[in-house]
Amino acid sequence: MTGLLARIREQPPEVLEAIAHSMNVRASEPAMRAICARYMARITLPEGAHVLEVGCGNGAATKLIMQHVNPGRLVGIDPSSTFVDMARETFAGEPLVSFALGDAVATGQGDACFDLVIAHTVYSHLVDPEEALTEAHRVLRPGRRLVIFDGDFATLTVALFDGDPLQAAVGGVLRNLVHAPYIMRRLPALVTSAGFSLHSVEPHGYVQTSSPDYLLTLLSRGSYAAVQAGEISQEVVDSFDREARRRVANGTFYGAMLFLSLTACKGGDSATLVARRRPRAERSTSDFCSIWQRIGRSLDERCLSGCAGKVLPAISRSSQCWCRKR
Repeated sequence: MTGLLARIREQPPEVLEAIAHSMNVRASEPAMRAICARYMARITLPEGAHVLEVGCGNGAATKLIMQHVNPGRLVGIDPSSTFVDMARETFAGEPLVSFALGDAVATGQGDACFDLVIAHTVYSHLVDPEEALTEAHRVLRPGRRLVIFDGDFATLTVALFDGDPLQAAVGGVLRNLVHAPYIMRRLPALVTSAGFSLHSVEPHGYVQTSSPDYLLTLLSRGSYAAVQAGEISQEVVDSFDREARRRVANGTFYGAMLFLSLTACKGGDSATLVARRRPRAERSTSDFCSIWQRIGRSLDERCLSGCAGKVLPAISRSSQCWCRKR
């Protein structure tokens, strides 16, 4: 089953409005703004750099990119004409920013004309990430960067205990809103195969307790989509909503997910970004383990106990990764 956002052109206006609202809520949350400031601040560009934002949506993330990356010019593309119109309205009168119809596999842009391609919470919704990476490689200038930020949706949790019925609402999100919940785990190998030099994969723990506005909108949209798909009844959705809001009111709500930011380079600048590109076979074990060791160390105990389940705590407590014990 393809996720709802993978079929964005088919969605009715009320669904697009709900998605746009969720984008605005997420982009305005202090926790997410701090994460965006952290990963975007690490992006270095030449003066007057041209940036392509893939999957710009309604422009909510574009504001953060303009604030923290400060490009000379930004072009945002999205397959939804409704979102493109929203983004244009948001940036009306801003000469450095423009928007156009296009998607990750067919951007409609020229060869080698951008210094940065950035995709903010896009790849988890793509049906063909390999083709998207090929397209990103085509439009980037040699030596320039690709940055992908997205959730590791397989770690999404709202559970307080084993068998917590509220966690079933997360299942509705994963089945109906997210096409590729594991994509950020696969991307290091995919970008290398696409001809990029992998620079870094950085973890960003996201935990919400007292004001989980984005997570509430996410659960609501996932549950609504589950009703439309005939999976559950409206009565079940209403019970999920009541229980989630009850927990928020009494201070027991917990929601968490791991986000990751990946940076890669299109050849020509490997001395700056990576010392030497190793063959893929040499990267497959040690690099993967080192990435997840950093993830385990970086997340606090709250996120490890809920967001990352049983895998990340084991990695974080381990003194050596499994590849060194073989």
